[in-house]
Formats: sequence, structure tokens, C-alpha cells
Amino acid sequence: MEERVGLLRGQGTLSLATLKRFFGEKRFEQIAESNALEGSTLSAGETELAILKGVTMTGHDPAYVRDAFALDKALRRMVEMAQDKAGPTDLDDVRELHALILGERSGAGLFRNQPVLISGSRHRPPRAWAEIMAGMEAWEAWSRRRAGLPGPVRSVVLHAWLAHIHPFIDGNGRTARAIGNLELVRAGYPSAIIKKKDRSRYLDALGEADEAGDLQALFEFLLERMEGSLQGLELSARQENGYDPAVIRLRSEQERGMKIWLTQVKLLVLSLEDQLQHLSQRLAGKVVTKCFEDALDLDEYRILSQGQSMSRSWSFILEIEIPALEKMRHLAWFGYRSSAMREFLGTGGPALYWSVPNPEGYPRWMTDTARSPRYVEMTMAPENPSAWVVRDRQDVIRVVSSMILVRSLAADLWRVNDQE
Repeated sequence: MEERVGLLRGQGTLSLATLKRFFGEKRFEQIAESNALEGSTLSAGETELAILKGVTMTGHDPAYVRDAFALDKALRRMVEMAQDKAGPTDLDDVRELHALILGERSGAGLFRNQPVLISGSRHRPPRAWAEIMAGMEAWEAWSRRRAGLPGPVRSVVLHAWLAHIHPFIDGNGRTARAIGNLELVRAGYPSAIIKKKDRSRYLDALGEADEAGDLQALFEFLLERMEGSLQGLELSARQENGYDPAVIRLRSEQERGMKIWLTQVKLLVLSLEDQLQHLSQRLAGKVVTKCFEDALDLDEYRILSQGQSMSRSWSFILEIEIPALEKMRHLAWFGYRSSAMREFLGTGGPALYWSVPNPEGYPRWMTDTARSPRYVEMTMAPENPSAWVVRDRQDVIRVVSSMILVRSLAADLWRVNDQE
């Protein structure tokens, strides 16, 4: 990632116009998505209208509009702070950004002196003011001592640690994300945008950091978000500024294709879970699926359709538990079609692939065809959305109905678990 940022700057590709265009497009998306993680219902477009035009947003809590103004002010200040390349992030930076994020609310910029609970988390942050100050002073000392570490590393550690201490009554998540992005922008990276659709995975990763001090899941997640922002910056550097009706029509077609694709994947997951639950009854087993809502956005769909690589975007996790046997987990993720699949279909597009837990621990998930279902790649048939095109372990490609695919996957998944 550092090489790619250096290459963009070294070749002069990142003109001032390109940077203004990219950050102009992402500014309101970042505000809307960060606030949406805390419950805001404003879209990026509504956020832009409220901030730039002063348009009153009917049908929304007025507090969400105030939050949008406040976070916009905080992020603009964050960019100013990032111009100071020498100074490591300290407690004054944290307090200042938090005060801007909370605006006129009580407690802005002040560390709390009462206990708080984190909704949906088993983690209990420090309760007393003295404990909070001790934690934040250790946070600041690490920031000063490790000023020379790469920006992405500092971003993840300071983000996770601040969220763990939870030093404020309110606004901890937005402040932690702003601090993380301060480190990225200071190091020359674009801001990482954590979207509402990523909320479940983001909170799970923070939970692992809180409970076990394990930053691996959060590192992997945030590095993927950084990768996505960097790809957006590279795309802005390649695009021309003129209006192109053909591009707009293509984007509309891709948006329709993406919606059909995600609908078929959701149906596949529901049917597969139902089939596995039926099979599990004979061994008193249990099947749990965890879907990542709207796991693929339009930009990612376009990248995959062009046959370009991107960070793995998780679709769903499947867990199978059988009494007295080790729990089996399988991750289905989105990638681009293999060369064999593209040749068979005559076009690119997204596909589903399988990963299993890595026994060595890092990376967390790995590809292992022997421990995965027989169909190592699955994609939607272009001419028949109700059918699937699959590639097996022997690289044989065939077209199957949704019903046959579900039954084959369920039988193979159950066989693998039963044998274990």
C-alpha cells in the first residue's frame, strides 16, 4: 500500500484537481457512514444537502443533522492537524476532535467521571476518572514512543485502544475513527470509510480486541477498508471529468446486476441453512449462519466485473456444530471470476469462493479445497439468474439449478463435518 501511494505521488498522477474530486466525493459519504454506525438515518446525499445548502431534512431526527454538521467540522479540523507531520497524536488532539464532534452537548472534550456500558458488548471500560486518565496517558505515551511506525499500524492501534478505554460519555466511536483517519491522512493515505453495512463485522472485531487484546480481526478489517479507499483514489486518478452518457447507462446496468446478484446470494444462504438444519437433526447438530448485510457495494461490484483484484469482501460465515466434534466454520467471500470461468461464460463478474480457518492463525482465513465444499467457485448464470455456474475441485465447470446447488453444497458440507 505504501508503494502504491508513493507511485501515485511520484508519477504526478495525483493532481490537485484529482484530490479535490476524490475527497469531495467521499467527504459526505464518510460523515454519513460514520454517523450511521451510531444510528443516524441521513444518507450521503442528504448530509451534503444539509451541510452545503442548509436544507431542512424532514422525516429525520434533527439531532442527526446537528451531528452531521459537527462531524464535518471535526473532520475538516482533522485534515488541518494532519498537516503537522512531526507531532504524534496526543491527548489534546483527542479532546479537541471530541469537542467538535459533540458540539454543544455536555461533556464535549471532557473525560468522563462516571461508568458507562457499551451496548451489545461484554467489555466493561474503566469506571473511575483516575483509571481513565491512566489509560489515556499510557495511550499517549505509546503514540509518542511509536511515532515512527507506519501510518496504517498506528491508525489501527490508536483506534482500537481509544475505543477500548471509552474515555467519553458519548462520541467514543466517532472520535476513535477520526483519530484513526488522522494517522492515515498524516501518512499520506486517504481516509478509511467504515460503512453501515460493515457494522456487525466492525463491532465483532472491536469485541475481540476488547476481550482478548487480539487486534488481528480489526487489523484485517481496517486494512481492507484502507485498500478500498486507496482503490477509489487510484480510480479518481484515472477517470476523466467530462459527462459521459454511456458511462451512466453502464453504471445503471451494473447497479441492476448487483441487486440481482445479492438477492440470489441471500436466497442461496437461506436455502442452504434450511437444508443443513434438516440434515443436522439426526445428530442433534446446530447450524448458524452470519450474513454481512449488503456485503458488496456498487464500486466493488464494478471492480470485480472488470476482473480486477480487491480486498476480500465477506458474504457470510457458516458454522456447523455436532456434539463431541470440533465446530466447523466456513467463510464465503466475493472475488472476481477465475480465468476458466470467464472463458466459459465469455464475460467477467463476481463469484463466491470458500475459505476455512487457518490453523496457524494468520491470516485468519485460508483457501483449502480439501476442507471446503466441492464447488470452489460459484457465480450467477448471465442469461438465467435462477441458475448457477459452478467450478469443482477438478476445474470442471457446469450449470446447475439453485435447488441442485443447495442440495450438493449441504450434502458435501455435512459430509466433511461428519467425517471430522
